[in-house]
Amino acid sequence: MRGFLGVTAHWIDLNNDNLQMRSQLLACNRFKGQGDEEDDLDDSDIWNDLTVEEQERVEHSLSTKTQTRLQCFAHTLQLVIGDGLKETKLINAALAKASRLSSLLHTSTTFKEKFEKEFGQRGIPASVTTHWNSTLKQLKSVLNCDHLRLSTVLEDGGHKETVFTAREWNQIGELVDVLQPFGEATDLTQGEKMVTISAVVPSILSLNHHLENQKEKVRYLGGLIRGLQGSLQRRFRGIFVNVRMADEESDGATLPFSDPIFLKAALLDPSFGTMWLTHDVLVTENIKEAVSMMIKNWILKEVTKTTPTTPTTDEQDQMAEPDSQPGLFSAYRKKQKKDSSSSPQIQLNHYLDICDGQSCLQFWAMNRHTLPSLFKVAVKVMAVPASSAPVERVFSHGGVIMRPHRSQLSDKVLTN
Repeated sequence: MRGFLGVTAHWIDLNNDNLQMRSQLLACNRFKGQGDEEDDLDDSDIWNDLTVEEQERVEHSLSTKTQTRLQCFAHTLQLVIGDGLKETKLINAALAKASRLSSLLHTSTTFKEKFEKEFGQRGIPASVTTHWNSTLKQLKSVLNCDHLRLSTVLEDGGHKETVFTAREWNQIGELVDVLQPFGEATDLTQGEKMVTISAVVPSILSLNHHLENQKEKVRYLGGLIRGLQGSLQRRFRGIFVNVRMADEESDGATLPFSDPIFLKAALLDPSFGTMWLTHDVLVTENIKEAVSMMIKNWILKEVTKTTPTTPTTDEQDQMAEPDSQPGLFSAYRKKQKKDSSSSPQIQLNHYLDICDGQSCLQFWAMNRHTLPSLFKVAVKVMAVPASSAPVERVFSHGGVIMRPHRSQLSDKVLTN
């Protein structure tokens, strides 16, 4: 097995009055062990292949801690699903039958013909271990078939052991209802041409609220609900602590997903605004107000970092230009105009008044002159991807290129 390190860059570009998400592959270099044909990424000597200059650069970057590491949202959500399924063994029989049904359609021509004659050309997709939402798609495809007709096709084909009982069929229905919002959150945060970072906090809080509501509705999968909610609150604890739905850790350790960027992005995306705070933060109104104020202060603090303290050329020209029509209150009007256009606090209040579910990129493209200070923060924050899906797509394409029959294709050729 050959190991590669991929590095991608992401930014938001203004092109013809439109904002577009951009990405670029910077490097995809191979890790090599010393004297081994296959890579061993656990081998400590693998890091000694760096030159002295490269080692100094890496050590300096790590020591200054100028870079922030964010966990992959999609991968963490997959771990949550895995934790939840481990808590209930009740659904295992139904899942096994669904997998067996999919396998039959891919291996038995006779059964596939009977199935397509009864249900048309649609099939049952296979489940992939590393992509939990493939299991969700598989189960939804099973439910699209009529239960009685599917049972008849299986029995006539000599596959009686794959027939779903009424209890198992209802369990699959419950499981799909529980996991459907998780699938939506996964798809929403893996795009490459759309803003994804802003959906993290609303997705997690909405999923937590969804699980709370499901507790009274499920008949078979109560253990799954408890397992999912416990894992969700543990693996995304930083979010719950920041919105005051959980207490801070006493040991002072950095909590997962505790970086303020997630909350800032959620508030600065007009498709979310403060709606997630109103509907899915399950605390008192006073605490909600305190959380809202905290996020606003974070954004205003970020504005001071991105906005230059020295006046721009246009501002200098305005300051140097004498008042063409001096009057009794001309100084008042001049100062008032300057404050209304440059005060980040006024811009933030104005933004919260006008944001109402608009598309994020379209909104900021249209309001970049009206909200100049917030615009700089928004394009900086929204450019961050919520998951590692972009670089994983690079590896997928690389896997297609470096097939076994291309044994002479070197890693250097792939890298270049």
